[in-house]
Amino acid sequence: MFALGVVIETVAYFTKPEWFLAGEYTRLAWLAGVEARTVEIGDHRVAYYDGGEGTPVVLVHGFAGNKEYWLELARELDGHRLVIPDLQGWGRSTRRDDADYRVDAQVERFVAFLDALDLERVHLVGHSMGGHIAGLVAARHPERVTTLTLVETAGVRFTPNDFARRVFAGETPFNFGTRAEFDAFMHELFVAPRWLPPRIRGVLIEDSRSRHAFQARLLAEMGREDQAFILEHELPSITPATLVVWCDGDRLLDVSSVATIRAKLPSAEAVVLTGCSHMPMMEKPVELAEALRKHLE
Repeated sequence: MFALGVVIETVAYFTKPEWFLAGEYTRLAWLAGVEARTVEIGDHRVAYYDGGEGTPVVLVHGFAGNKEYWLELARELDGHRLVIPDLQGWGRSTRRDDADYRVDAQVERFVAFLDALDLERVHLVGHSMGGHIAGLVAARHPERVTTLTLVETAGVRFTPNDFARRVFAGETPFNFGTRAEFDAFMHELFVAPRWLPPRIRGVLIEDSRSRHAFQARLLAEMGREDQAFILEHELPSITPATLVVWCDGDRLLDVSSVATIRAKLPSAEAVVLTGCSHMPMMEKPVELAEALRKHLE
C-alpha cells in the first residue's frame, strides 16, 4: 500500500504537479486539525479552513497570500478553534473584475464573513495587508474583537527600504513570471528560503502570472498616500488588547514600523523575532505561536 502511494505521488508530481501541491496542503491541514470549507456571502464564495475547539482565532493573510501559509503555525495553536479564510479576491475565494478589494472594502466583507459563521467575538490575527484589514476591524468594530495581533502589518509608515521604493515607483514586486524572479522574491520574503521541487516552483509561478494584472492594479490603488496608511490614522481608536510581532530582518515592511505603532498605540505590546524576514508564520512558527499563546491567554 505504501509503495502504491509513492507511485501515485510520483506520477502526480510529474504529470499534475498542481495536484501534488494540493495534496501537500491537504496533509498540512490534516496535521493542523482543520478542514477546508466554503460559505456564500453576497456575490462572493469564501474558502476557509475551520477546526479545533475553544475561543475562535481568525488568521488573516496578506497581499498575494492565501490561507495555506498559516498551516504550519496552526499546528502549534492547539486549544483554540482556528478559522483561516482566503480573503475575497485571493486564493480559492471569488474574485470579480468589477469589485473593490482595497482595505476599506475588505473590512466590511470581513465583518460579513464573521456574521456568516456566527462568530460574535474573535481573537484576530492579521499579517501584512491582512494586518491592515484586521487593525481597521478592531478600530471600527471593537465589539467583535477580543484581542488583536498585528504581524508585520501594512498600513503604517516605516523607514523606506528598497522594496517600498519600488512599490511607490509603480512596480509590483509581488509579480514574478520566471524562476529567477521567483527565487529573488523568495529571498525577500525569507532570510533562508526553503528548497522547493522545480515543478512545484513552476505551479507557483503560473499561479502568480494569473494574478499579475489584478495585483498590479490593486497595489497601485493601495499604494496611494490616502490608502497606504489608513491604519496609522486609526490606531488610537483601537481598544482591544494588541500585540505587535515583527521580524528584525523584514525586507518588505521594515521593523521601524513597530515604533510608529507604539507611538500611536502605547498600550500595544511588541515582540521582535530574530532570523526571519516577512513570513514568521513559516520561518518561525514555534516562536510566533509562543508569543500568540501568551497574548491569547
